[in-house]
Amino acid sequence: MRKEEFCEILGDINENYVKEARIERKNKKTRQMKGKVMVACLCLFFVLPLTAFAIETIQYNAAVDYLESIGISVEDLSDYSRKEIKEAAKTIDAGENSQLTEEILNLLPDNKEAIDEPTQVTSEQIRELTPTMTREEVLSFLGDTQDIGSGIYIYVYQVDQQYLLRIPFANDEAQLGVTGEDLLKALSPISG
Repeated sequence: MRKEEFCEILGDINENYVKEARIERKNKKTRQMKGKVMVACLCLFFVLPLTAFAIETIQYNAAVDYLESIGISVEDLSDYSRKEIKEAAKTIDAGENSQLTEEILNLLPDNKEAIDEPTQVTSEQIRELTPTMTREEVLSFLGDTQDIGSGIYIYVYQVDQQYLLRIPFANDEAQLGVTGEDLLKALSPISG
């Protein structure tokens, strides 16, 4: 139905009323859109800082977990900020030194130094490893050795004075997951 027909049916409606209704409808839509934009801006205003805080907290907790995994209690580092502790965990993991990393390394139990050379083992010892052995059990059985991992454990052993064997563990509770025979297939010759 056209506007003219509608007006004829309802009688003589002042066309100004129709125009006002259209304008009011447009204004209402504009106000609704402005309201939605304001809500979106407020969400961003609150969500972005919360996201940054959550990321910082996750990184700090990861640094704390790493330091505790090497035997350092973060309570001993109460003089340092969260940012410094995160940075120290990164530099220790990368093998770099700073004042804080020196202090952290001095807090290690028995001031344990990292082993620089792979431990010597025999292929018979490797054959005795089972898939269910944990990281601690493997270290206890084969002996402590060089750890070349960054964020995870990667232990290097020298087998029969001819080969290198790298055994990775994702965390303290991880199991070996393969047999000793499988590990012997992954040996790499010592170069140089």
